[in-house]
Amino acid sequence: MIDRAKIYAMLDHWFNSEINGYFGSEYGPDLNSLLLGPLDSPVANAFIAKMKNDIPILKQLSADELSLYSVNEGFETKVIYLKAGDVAINLNQIRDSRQSLQGETFDVDAS
Repeated sequence: MIDRAKIYAMLDHWFNSEINGYFGSEYGPDLNSLLLGPLDSPVANAFIAKMKNDIPILKQLSADELSLYSVNEGFETKVIYLKAGDVAINLNQIRDSRQSLQGETFDVDAS
C-alpha cells in the first residue's frame, strides 16, 4: 500500500535527482526554469505536469492536494513552495542545497 510517507520519499528522490540524470529519461525536476524565470511566466502548471508525468501516483492528487504557491520574503525575495497534502516544501532551499553539493561554475573568459 502506498501511504503518505512513501509519496514523500518519492518526492524527495525526485527533487534530489538531476534532470535527465537517467539515461534515456527526462526524470527529475527542472528547478532552474521554475525559480530563475520571469515571475509572471506561467511555469507552475508545466512543473506540476512534469512532476505528475515522472511520478504517476501524483496524478491521483487533486489541485488542492498538490500545488505551487509563492510567498514574498523581504523586499526582493520570493520563496516558492510545493504544497503536497499538508506539507509545504520550500523549493528555494532544495535548489540551494543541490547547488552547494555540486558547486558553482564560472566562466573565467566572461567579460
